[in-house]
Amino acid sequence: MRQTDEIVSHDAIVVGGGHNALTAAAYLARAGLDVCVLERRDVLGGACVTEELWPGYRVSRASYVVSMLQSKVVADLRLREHGYEPIPLDPAYATIAGGVPVFFHDDEATARASIARVSRHDADAYPGFMAMLERAASFVRPLMLKPPPDVGSRHPADLASLVTWAGRGAGLSRARLHELFRLMTMSVGDLLDEWFENDALKGCLASTGVVGVWAGPRTPGTAYNLLHHELGSIDGAAGAWGHVRGGMGAISLALARSAQAYGATVCAGAEVVSIDVEGGAVAGVTLAGGETLRAPLVVSGAHPQTTVLDLTGAEHFPDEVVADMRRYRTRGASVKLNLVLARPPRYADVTEDEQRMLLHTGVALCESVDHLERAWQEAVLGRPAAGPYIEVEVPSAVDPTLADGDGCVVTMFTQYGPHAAADWPDGSREAYLRTCLGVLDAVAPGVADSVVHAEVLAPPDLERIFGLRGGSIFHGEQDLAQLAFMRPTPDLARYATPVDGLYLCGAGTHPGGGVMGASGHNAAMRVLRDRRRAQMRRRVRVRV
Repeated sequence: MRQTDEIVSHDAIVVGGGHNALTAAAYLARAGLDVCVLERRDVLGGACVTEELWPGYRVSRASYVVSMLQSKVVADLRLREHGYEPIPLDPAYATIAGGVPVFFHDDEATARASIARVSRHDADAYPGFMAMLERAASFVRPLMLKPPPDVGSRHPADLASLVTWAGRGAGLSRARLHELFRLMTMSVGDLLDEWFENDALKGCLASTGVVGVWAGPRTPGTAYNLLHHELGSIDGAAGAWGHVRGGMGAISLALARSAQAYGATVCAGAEVVSIDVEGGAVAGVTLAGGETLRAPLVVSGAHPQTTVLDLTGAEHFPDEVVADMRRYRTRGASVKLNLVLARPPRYADVTEDEQRMLLHTGVALCESVDHLERAWQEAVLGRPAAGPYIEVEVPSAVDPTLADGDGCVVTMFTQYGPHAAADWPDGSREAYLRTCLGVLDAVAPGVADSVVHAEVLAPPDLERIFGLRGGSIFHGEQDLAQLAFMRPTPDLARYATPVDGLYLCGAGTHPGGGVMGASGHNAAMRVLRDRRRAQMRRRVRVRV
């Protein structure tokens, strides 16, 4: 932004231009506030972004598929009118087990028939397994757009939230409560061992349970991560996944356009270096160029540690908040590969119809749960996995607008890689790329020879580019110790902070990571509620 001698004032400043920050900005602007969004990078979207990494090829550089974007956010902010166009995938994902492609279709009978090609037992078990996940998801979904309870509070205003959350649990039968508790606490490996027998099928499903987490498939609590990824929907179809026309950045652009339509100012290339505090209350922000912007409200979509410890400063928070924030766990093990291939992957020994479906879905390749666990243990020891799991997408096959040339855009979401920069010496990214290409080449020969362009984003790169501390794509690890009223800490879990006027709206708050806009929605609702209460108190004082 251009530096001037004049101090610019707004009703609210939103730090960061990620999708949650843009969601919060749009809701606040819709409510009539003068809102200014400040994004450090020259492109909006945070990790939900489309970038032309190579001329003619546009890539969803970090996040890559949509499911969890809240339908309420889409409707309230009129995102479809602003360019959001999801492309549902059916099947949403697939794997290859012993050379046989297996498709997890939305239709139960079709999915069973595909699974039965490798295991009749698993085909019969699959509907019951998915029904169990959906029962748990139906319990959790209504809580995603509700602030977590302020556990321990005796304030009357907090009782409604306590009753809402407690009432959800009280309404469950003993059997369903037992089922839900096991899902929240078990390892995804143990859960899948109870249901299935085929190693490759279990490896495929287990990979969803460890997406984005610093944990292995035998780590207690990873079954919840599997459930977390079942919480979304597209066009009313629960658990559905899809691509977005124009790449994932089209979501962020639609949110920005919505905010601007309501009057918000959205600025890219405007790095906030401090959130300014005066007398225990937020006063505005200072930019890297020295410009100061004033506002009585600052809503931060940055990582909670970045917001509290770096931008605002520990000296403005109680000691217990600072201690909790410093021990907040934020390690990631995801490595994102963005590629342009001269030709689409050609899978071996498949029919033309199967080939088409494999190019129009996510293909998760993992030999077994034990194979996944070994990959995790290698990352723990500080080594990129020698046998990573990969999920392959060919988005330009679904959305041809992403590629102008003859090649095709391919992305791989992979794990595991260590989160420390020292564990990625020169040449290690190139070696990891060759390893991942080898995994795909085993089922789609010739892929490794067709690479035209490639980018490898290890956890340190995700932190450097997108501000994802420790490479955690969820702004912090997601387990029982860091969920709901403990995310990111009990004192910060309801979006407001001890600094008057400062709020958190990123994925480091409830309900956590994924492109859903829920944290941005919930934070905006908290801001607006607090403003209404403050206005009522002022009216009462005036009358008195």
